[in-house]
Amino acid sequence: MDQPNLDPFEPEYFLKMAPAYRDKLVYFPTIDSTNLEARKRLRGPHGPREMVLVTDRQTAGRGRLNRTWEAPFASGLLCTLALPLAPLSLDRAYLYTASVALSLLESAWREGGVELQLKWPNDLLRDGRKCCGILAEIEHGLGPNRDESWLALGFGLNTGLTEADFAAAGLTGRAANVFPPGLTVDREAFLAATLATLENFRVQLAEDPETVRRAWSEKLVTLGKPVEVRNMGGTLQLEGVAVGVDPNGGLQVRTAEGKLETVQAGDVSVRLAGGGYA
Repeated sequence: MDQPNLDPFEPEYFLKMAPAYRDKLVYFPTIDSTNLEARKRLRGPHGPREMVLVTDRQTAGRGRLNRTWEAPFASGLLCTLALPLAPLSLDRAYLYTASVALSLLESAWREGGVELQLKWPNDLLRDGRKCCGILAEIEHGLGPNRDESWLALGFGLNTGLTEADFAAAGLTGRAANVFPPGLTVDREAFLAATLATLENFRVQLAEDPETVRRAWSEKLVTLGKPVEVRNMGGTLQLEGVAVGVDPNGGLQVRTAEGKLETVQAGDVSVRLAGGGYA
């Protein structure tokens, strides 16, 4: 059986491929949460600045809907990007998250020839099993005039977990590594490629954000499928067919009665009708 690569992240190796990030990269062998650290630093005495925080292990990692997640040392690419919200408005902030998701999809293809799927709003799947989640949090009232908003965009990409790890977390058949067995993930190269693609998306966000929304929408495997919408407690709220996304990133669901309902990402979990994940 292939053994996953669990070597620590090497900052200098990464910086050889991405020298523009020398003053932005912050590496921790272990930390509670890169998102928490990014938010603390954004509010720190030196003011907000762009950062890339990377760790090999989180002890208090969180996902969407405040779900917790902890994995073995160096078994994932765990990263948070600190970026200014401008030039986007708050209701379009989801496009930064969408841009990160699209950048990760591109890296999986370029680095390993693996085509991932994108589940609304921003879970990455390989063969229907989740391999990456993205969590966006916003800090307001920053900058010299206390009028700036900044994002902490965190993602956790599974790269070196075993089936035993997934079983221990109760995720057998539901989670996977980004690459299939036999392919090794060069985490430093994967991150460098992702950041390079993200810079291109940031240009698009400044010039024509609608192009990013369309690109994200076209990648969503959720669309066209029957879905169940459940609240944080697991109670069924809505059933129907996912038919599109609105300008603010909400999922549009057509019910059996023909009514069009819009679902916001922060409120619910969306699954395929019958229990599937996508």
